[in-house]
Amino acid sequence: MIRIFLLLLFFFGCQHQAPKPNAALALRYPAAQYNDFDPNPCAYRFMYNEVSTPVLLSSCGTTLDYPLLKAKVYVTYFDLSETSLDTLFMDFEKRLKIFGKGTQRINESAYEDKENEVLGSCVTLVGDSPSNLHFFATDTKSHFISGSLLFSTAPNYDSLAPAIGYIRNDVQKMLETLRWQ
Repeated sequence: MIRIFLLLLFFFGCQHQAPKPNAALALRYPAAQYNDFDPNPCAYRFMYNEVSTPVLLSSCGTTLDYPLLKAKVYVTYFDLSETSLDTLFMDFEKRLKIFGKGTQRINESAYEDKENEVLGSCVTLVGDSPSNLHFFATDTKSHFISGSLLFSTAPNYDSLAPAIGYIRNDVQKMLETLRWQ
Protein backbone atom coordinates (compact mmCIF):
# COMPACT_ATOMS: atom_id res chain seq x y z
CA MET A 1 0.00 0.00 0.00
CA ILE A 2 2.82 2.39 0.82
CA ARG A 3 4.49 1.57 -2.50
CA ILE A 4 1.33 2.50 -4.40
CA PHE A 5 1.00 5.73 -2.41
CA LEU A 6 4.64 6.69 -3.15
CA LEU A 7 4.23 5.79 -6.82
CA LEU A 8 1.07 7.95 -7.09
CA LEU A 9 2.79 10.77 -5.22
CA PHE A 10 5.73 10.57 -7.60
CA PHE A 11 3.55 10.71 -10.73
CA PHE A 12 1.05 13.32 -9.62
CA GLY A 13 3.11 15.31 -7.15
CA CYS A 14 5.68 16.51 -9.72
CA GLN A 15 3.28 17.89 -12.30
CA HIS A 16 3.72 21.63 -11.63
CA GLN A 17 5.69 23.62 -14.21
CA ALA A 18 8.61 25.72 -13.00
CA PRO A 19 9.83 28.64 -15.11
CA LYS A 20 13.28 28.12 -16.56
CA PRO A 21 15.84 30.88 -16.14
CA ASN A 22 17.36 32.47 -19.22
CA ALA A 23 20.61 30.73 -20.07
CA ALA A 24 22.43 33.50 -21.90
CA LEU A 25 23.59 36.86 -20.65
CA ALA A 26 22.40 39.52 -23.08
CA LEU A 27 24.89 42.37 -23.25
CA ARG A 28 23.75 45.38 -25.21
CA TYR A 29 26.05 48.22 -26.16
CA PRO A 30 24.99 51.52 -27.69
CA ALA A 31 25.01 51.74 -31.47
CA ALA A 32 28.35 53.12 -32.59
CA GLN A 33 28.45 56.77 -33.59
CA TYR A 34 31.78 58.06 -34.80
CA ASN A 35 33.52 61.41 -34.44
CA ASP A 36 36.71 62.70 -36.02
CA PHE A 37 39.85 62.67 -33.85
CA ASP A 38 42.54 65.03 -35.14
CA PRO A 39 45.31 65.28 -32.53
CA ASN A 40 47.15 68.39 -33.63
CA PRO A 41 50.18 68.49 -34.27
CA CYS A 42 50.34 64.69 -34.70
CA ALA A 43 50.71 63.12 -38.13
CA TYR A 44 47.45 61.13 -38.17
CA ARG A 45 43.71 61.39 -37.67
CA PHE A 46 40.89 58.85 -37.52
CA MET A 47 37.28 58.30 -36.49
CA TYR A 48 36.51 57.03 -32.98
CA ASN A 49 33.34 55.76 -31.29
CA GLU A 50 31.79 58.44 -29.10
CA VAL A 51 31.33 55.79 -26.38
CA SER A 52 35.09 56.14 -25.89
CA THR A 53 37.06 59.19 -24.81
CA PRO A 54 40.30 59.90 -26.69
CA VAL A 55 43.19 61.19 -24.60
CA LEU A 56 46.32 62.47 -26.36
CA LEU A 57 49.51 61.31 -24.67
CA SER A 58 53.10 62.41 -25.12
CA SER A 59 54.87 61.54 -28.38
CA CYS A 60 51.52 61.57 -30.20
CA GLY A 61 50.27 58.40 -28.52
CA THR A 62 46.54 58.16 -27.79
CA THR A 63 44.38 56.26 -25.35
CA LEU A 64 40.75 55.54 -26.15
CA ASP A 65 39.02 55.06 -22.80
CA TYR A 66 35.83 52.94 -22.76
CA PRO A 67 34.45 53.49 -19.22
CA LEU A 68 31.24 51.53 -19.96
CA LEU A 69 33.32 48.48 -20.93
CA LYS A 70 36.15 49.05 -18.42
CA ALA A 71 38.61 48.94 -21.31
CA LYS A 72 41.28 51.07 -22.96
CA VAL A 73 42.76 50.98 -26.43
CA TYR A 74 46.35 52.19 -26.44
CA VAL A 75 47.61 53.66 -29.72
CA THR A 76 51.31 54.42 -30.17
CA TYR A 77 52.69 56.49 -33.03
CA PHE A 78 56.16 56.01 -34.55
CA ASP A 79 57.95 58.25 -37.03
CA LEU A 80 59.71 55.91 -39.50
CA SER A 81 62.57 58.37 -39.94
CA GLU A 82 63.48 57.57 -36.32
CA THR A 83 62.50 53.89 -36.04
CA SER A 84 62.99 50.98 -38.42
CA LEU A 85 59.85 49.46 -39.93
CA ASP A 86 61.41 45.99 -39.58
CA THR A 87 61.98 46.57 -35.87
CA LEU A 88 58.36 47.67 -35.40
CA PHE A 89 57.07 44.58 -37.21
CA MET A 90 59.31 42.36 -35.05
CA ASP A 91 58.02 44.10 -31.91
CA PHE A 92 54.43 43.55 -33.07
CA GLU A 93 55.09 39.83 -33.68
CA LYS A 94 56.85 39.53 -30.33
CA ARG A 95 53.86 41.11 -28.58
CA LEU A 96 51.55 38.60 -30.26
CA LYS A 97 53.73 35.72 -29.06
CA ILE A 98 53.79 37.03 -25.49
CA PHE A 99 50.05 37.69 -25.27
CA GLY A 100 49.17 34.67 -27.41
CA LYS A 101 50.39 32.08 -24.91
CA GLY A 102 47.45 29.98 -23.78
CA THR A 103 45.12 31.13 -26.55
CA GLN A 104 43.25 28.65 -28.71
CA ARG A 105 43.22 30.59 -31.96
CA ILE A 106 44.46 33.74 -33.66
CA ASN A 107 42.13 35.58 -36.06
CA GLU A 108 43.82 38.12 -38.32
CA SER A 109 42.29 40.50 -40.81
CA ALA A 110 44.44 42.59 -43.13
CA TYR A 111 43.49 46.04 -44.34
CA GLU A 112 44.79 48.00 -47.32
CA ASP A 113 43.76 51.40 -48.66
CA LYS A 114 46.12 52.24 -51.54
CA GLU A 115 44.56 55.63 -52.20
CA ASN A 116 45.28 56.87 -48.66
CA GLU A 117 48.47 54.82 -48.21
CA VAL A 118 47.23 52.78 -45.26
CA LEU A 119 48.33 49.19 -44.82
CA GLY A 120 47.34 47.46 -41.60
CA SER A 121 46.28 44.40 -39.70
CA CYS A 122 43.98 43.65 -36.78
CA VAL A 123 44.63 40.49 -34.74
CA THR A 124 42.26 38.89 -32.23
CA LEU A 125 43.65 36.36 -29.77
CA VAL A 126 40.87 33.91 -28.87
CA GLY A 127 41.45 32.69 -25.33
CA ASP A 128 42.26 33.98 -21.87
CA SER A 129 44.88 36.59 -22.72
CA PRO A 130 45.65 39.83 -20.88
CA SER A 131 45.21 41.59 -24.24
CA ASN A 132 43.02 40.01 -26.91
CA LEU A 133 43.18 42.65 -29.62
CA HIS A 134 46.27 44.08 -31.36
CA PHE A 135 46.59 46.14 -34.53
CA PHE A 136 48.97 48.22 -36.60
CA ALA A 137 48.81 50.55 -39.59
CA THR A 138 51.54 52.12 -41.70
CA ASP A 139 52.27 53.84 -44.98
CA THR A 140 55.65 51.95 -45.02
CA LYS A 141 57.53 55.25 -45.64
CA SER A 142 56.93 57.76 -42.85
CA HIS A 143 54.27 56.65 -40.36
CA PHE A 144 53.41 53.66 -38.18
CA ILE A 145 50.81 53.23 -35.43
CA SER A 146 50.41 50.21 -33.22
CA GLY A 147 47.72 49.47 -30.69
CA SER A 148 46.40 47.07 -28.05
CA LEU A 149 43.21 46.58 -26.08
CA LEU A 150 43.37 46.09 -22.31
CA PHE A 151 40.53 45.54 -19.84
CA SER A 152 40.48 46.48 -16.15
CA THR A 153 39.38 42.97 -15.23
CA ALA A 154 40.67 39.42 -15.11
CA PRO A 155 41.16 37.87 -18.57
CA ASN A 156 38.18 35.60 -19.25
CA TYR A 157 37.58 35.41 -22.99
CA ASP A 158 34.08 33.92 -22.73
CA SER A 159 32.90 36.89 -20.66
CA LEU A 160 34.84 39.53 -22.59
CA ALA A 161 34.06 38.28 -26.13
CA PRO A 162 31.08 40.63 -26.72
CA ALA A 163 33.10 43.67 -25.60
CA ILE A 164 36.12 42.56 -27.66
CA GLY A 165 33.89 42.24 -30.74
CA TYR A 166 32.36 45.67 -30.13
CA ILE A 167 35.75 47.34 -29.80
CA ARG A 168 37.16 45.35 -32.73
CA ASN A 169 34.52 47.03 -34.93
CA ASP A 170 35.74 50.40 -33.66
CA VAL A 171 39.36 49.49 -34.44
CA GLN A 172 38.30 48.42 -37.94
CA LYS A 173 36.60 51.81 -38.38
CA MET A 174 39.78 53.48 -37.10
CA LEU A 175 41.87 51.69 -39.74
CA GLU A 176 39.36 52.51 -42.50
CA THR A 177 39.32 56.22 -41.62
CA LEU A 178 43.01 56.62 -40.75
CA ARG A 179 44.63 59.48 -42.67
CA TRP A 180 48.25 60.57 -42.51
CA GLN A 181 48.98 64.29 -42.31
